[in-house]
Amino acid sequence: MSHQDKAGLPLAGMRVLDLSYVFAVPYMGGLLSDLGAEVIKIEAPHRLDQTRGRAFGPYIDNDPGEKGWNRSGIFQVLNRGKQSLVLDLGQEAGREVLRELVAKSDIVLENFTPRVMRKWNCHYEELCKVNPALIMLSNTGYGGTGPWSAFPSQGTTLEATMGITQYSGYRGDKPWKVGQSYPDFLACWTGLNALFAALVACRESGKGQHIDLGMYQVGAALIPEPMLMHQLGQPEPERIGNEHPEHVPDNLYRASGVDNWLALSVTDDAQWASLVRLMGRPELVEDARFAHESARRERRDAINAMVAEWVREQDAQTLATLLQTHGIAAGPVLNSRDLLLDPHLRQRGFHELVAHPAPIGVRPLVGRPYRLRNRDAHIKKPAPGFGADNQRILADTLGYTRERIDALQSEGVIRDEPLNPGRCGSLDLETALRLGTIVAVDPDYYSKLGLDPQGERK
Repeated sequence: MSHQDKAGLPLAGMRVLDLSYVFAVPYMGGLLSDLGAEVIKIEAPHRLDQTRGRAFGPYIDNDPGEKGWNRSGIFQVLNRGKQSLVLDLGQEAGREVLRELVAKSDIVLENFTPRVMRKWNCHYEELCKVNPALIMLSNTGYGGTGPWSAFPSQGTTLEATMGITQYSGYRGDKPWKVGQSYPDFLACWTGLNALFAALVACRESGKGQHIDLGMYQVGAALIPEPMLMHQLGQPEPERIGNEHPEHVPDNLYRASGVDNWLALSVTDDAQWASLVRLMGRPELVEDARFAHESARRERRDAINAMVAEWVREQDAQTLATLLQTHGIAAGPVLNSRDLLLDPHLRQRGFHELVAHPAPIGVRPLVGRPYRLRNRDAHIKKPAPGFGADNQRILADTLGYTRERIDALQSEGVIRDEPLNPGRCGSLDLETALRLGTIVAVDPDYYSKLGLDPQGERK
């Protein structure tokens, strides 16, 4: 499981201070760590990152243990590779520690509402006095300026405000949100792009940059067709669920088994001919009602019913493979267990085996959707325990004496445990299964993953 860094990981030697919470920006920090950066997560003693708690999913093995805030699965994914410094920025002594760290760092990430950093006098204009080459990314719902800048937001409300839900959903039905915190991950990848651009500019000029990332603006880029249609005076697109406005058939169809589905997309007449031959309906190849895409659009319901009847009694994975061999895009709808066992993702090394402290042991974590030929980008270590690196960072990075560190500890500026950890508890698996919150529980998941009790591949 250990990795040897190849020379020249893209961000080797860089230090990132991550003051953020929840999804978008913490995930940026985790991915920056994969690329070689030293990432220090600065946490508040009185405000636990929500992903450390039970609100965003069960604890590892559904067991909070003695310190549940160190056993959250989603926290491990988003904050892998980081160090943890618990620092009370509400105290001037805490802000002084932050400023000293900024002087020795390259990037600061934060996602407070705009007023918070200004209240602490730690906004970019002040921090760049300490470090003129500093790159700082501030992620907010609506950006740091404008009439909505002070508005609170979260992914579920942003999807609607961005306009995405106006076009997602089913015919004749209400707008539907796309996914869980979908805008957060859009902001993550957009923010990384901005950070890399700022790093290139900084290397050339020596000057830093402040990135004011408004998540609201990211969404508009996802609906270019409706925006263009409105500008051209065309009717707005209707909500059509999983279908495509032009290609027929293009939908999800129920397959054999419990809640198994197949995605299938026919994009030209030649693919239609291949499909109906596989369906045992070769006479439809020359049937004028179906042979051409324009005609198929007029008979969408009839075609969907025909394909649904054919798929219903077949295995989704087997049928997807058959369709792919005939040049038709298709795939089974996979769940999390399927993805962990997927042979293609395994061959690509997408899930990385990461050794966690006992008793957790080795667990698979989501890696990156890309591979670098000449660089060994990887998850360096699991997410940090709360305050696990307080002493090392203050002593080694900042050179503080034992007396100064002890003083900060006694004054509550640094802490090893959260002041308000909230409720810990196991997920009621029986109820979750009955409600469909989870589909299945695999007590022997280790062996299904092909791992022995020590976490090694069999």
